[in-house]
Amino acid sequence: MYRYVHAPTVGIGVEEAIKALNEYGIEQERENQDWKDTTKEIQLCLDIDDPTAEPAISRCIFGDLKALASYDHEILDGTADDRGWKYTYHQLYSRFFDQCRDELKRNIHTRRACIALGQGDINFSEDPPCLQMLMFNYVSGKLEMTIIFRSNDGVKAFPMNIHAISLIQQRMARELGVPVGPLHYIANNFHCYSRDYDIIGNYCKTFETANEKRRFYSMEALLKEFDGEI
Repeated sequence: MYRYVHAPTVGIGVEEAIKALNEYGIEQERENQDWKDTTKEIQLCLDIDDPTAEPAISRCIFGDLKALASYDHEILDGTADDRGWKYTYHQLYSRFFDQCRDELKRNIHTRRACIALGQGDINFSEDPPCLQMLMFNYVSGKLEMTIIFRSNDGVKAFPMNIHAISLIQQRMARELGVPVGPLHYIANNFHCYSRDYDIIGNYCKTFETANEKRRFYSMEALLKEFDGEI
């Protein structure tokens, strides 16, 4: 059963999703590509009212603002496409981004503005993409986006994933000349490995006791690390 989480901003959504994982996660024995481990996991459905609003960046990101800016560039601009990896998320989605934009320009109410990243045999390879689908919908005068992950590490990937991928929505809305609407983030398996149980527990304590300055970065601070346009 999916665990539903609703939050006003991305930063708060990260906290609420991690708290849900810590509180409701069920332990499972899992085999990853190269190791076996126990995970705590839920199925997550997270709705964000305004992905452009502050607080937008949780300090739970795995790294600092410079690392986040680098990851944002990878997702938005393909700066990691030439590193010899089997694929990048940018390579998988960007070839269809213009088609989605053009389809939305043709008919802003279309239901066809979808990008499937896990196409063909890639889902049955040794390293299938965790991110599977991006869908764009124009609802009540705003552009919404739905993100679907087949599997998502709630500690070391999710806080950066949701921030960077939300920027795809913002770029699409800007190119269409429409406002940004809610963001819907679905992770069919949202998990934490046993080696990170202490980390997620400490995060949840911080959420309850620390003030906003200790829990979030500002977009203004990120922009100082960002070279170019978000």
